Amino acid sequence: MVRYTGNPYVDAGVAVLELRLQKPCNEFTAADLDAQAKEIRKEYTKKIWKSYLMVHLPNCAWTQKDLSSEKNQAYLKKVLESYKPEFPELDRKCAFCGRPAKILADRRYVPLLTGETVMTSGAGGVPGLPVCGWCVYAVHFYPFATLKVEGRPLFWWAPDPIWTLRLTLSFVEKLQSILPLVTEELPKIRWPKTQLLHAARQTLAKLRDERLSSPPPLTDVIGIHATNYGTDPNFDELRIPRGLLDFWSEAGSFPVYREIEKRAWEVQELESKPKKGKKAKESGTMKKGQADLPPEFVELTRRNYLFEALGEAFRADDYADRAKQVAVRFFLQKRGKQVAPGTIQITELFLEKVADMERERLEAIREIADHIADHLIIGAGERRATSQLVRRKLRLGELMQSLSYMQRKLSEIRKPLSWDKVLKALNIESEDDRTASDYWLVQELILIRLYERLANSPALAELPEPEAPEPSPADAPAEQIN
Repeated sequence: MVRYTGNPYVDAGVAVLELRLQKPCNEFTAADLDAQAKEIRKEYTKKIWKSYLMVHLPNCAWTQKDLSSEKNQAYLKKVLESYKPEFPELDRKCAFCGRPAKILADRRYVPLLTGETVMTSGAGGVPGLPVCGWCVYAVHFYPFATLKVEGRPLFWWAPDPIWTLRLTLSFVEKLQSILPLVTEELPKIRWPKTQLLHAARQTLAKLRDERLSSPPPLTDVIGIHATNYGTDPNFDELRIPRGLLDFWSEAGSFPVYREIEKRAWEVQELESKPKKGKKAKESGTMKKGQADLPPEFVELTRRNYLFEALGEAFRADDYADRAKQVAVRFFLQKRGKQVAPGTIQITELFLEKVADMERERLEAIREIADHIADHLIIGAGERRATSQLVRRKLRLGELMQSLSYMQRKLSEIRKPLSWDKVLKALNIESEDDRTASDYWLVQELILIRLYERLANSPALAELPEPEAPEPSPADAPAEQIN
């Protein structure tokens, strides 16, 4: 029967069928498949699908002028009925599941393949990829799992079908909320990274609200943004690591994190009135009687600078350093010498889960800051020792000198700073070691923790002002993100 195979297009289609039929794929019946085939035969004849299916399955029957032609009817029979026993088998195995193939598929049947007359391999062979009837059937439901973003389908895949299903649900619901409101073209949507990370975030929030006794284990998930409409395939994917989902599952309900996300959204008003002429064609024509697009659509028109920065960071194979930069830019925000309560706690959690920083190292950084606040600033009233740390960003050698100076001052009052903790915080073996690559992050963490610890102390006012105010994430130019 129809089942998950590990191929993203097949699996997305299976997830759509499970959502439409409200049952797992191992419980599908022949009557279920016949009923769904009749539904999409009708659905895909709507005008709005004609152009959208071209970016999925170029030149398939539903994109042609005469659907009733013999060639197009033969196509429909292949994709919607070839799983039935009476349909002859080829002497080939399905490339996706290994079962007997029924069709030699080209890009009309499965995305990202070649044209129907283009050879893919083998002297004396025939064009096409062998695919069974079950898999080609499932693929034709995958468009319902997608959003059209920047002209290409965007959809989900995960190694665990449970996550493919849950993430697909988010896009299915968004697409279903838009389809009744447009007649000719889907509205233009941008920012694929934002769409993916926001959907993943919403999925985690729903999972938390369900309070399952045995929630599905977290896994890496993948967003696929691809089409072969045109001359060449256009394929991109965003791998979202398990660590981010793990972070969200713990931090998603924290007020300080919700505020970080909220602050990162682009401010933009949506025009809800119907447009005329060229602008109407670009945005999608609204039906009569429909006053406004659904609230979900507002989210689809804006970018989130945090999500964009995270998505860009995850493009790197080793994304830890980029994740640290994201932490400084979005999490370690301050207004003068004021920081939001819980800033260090949420930043440490992010750095541990997403940037793979050791908990022991993060604790060492915090302990250094607390020791300086308690014994040097409040206890000894020594402002000069911290002035350089506060005023400007230091190079590694300068940071080491600053910490060494503070250690001497603390030793004078018999409250020495553990130098082993300093080395641990900087992730180096000795003070002669100059391999610390993220010392700038250590300085920022110490500084923000000092502001946190001194928030209710008169000593805070006596610290020098930072060199310059931090910009809001929403003010960042696009070139810093993309």
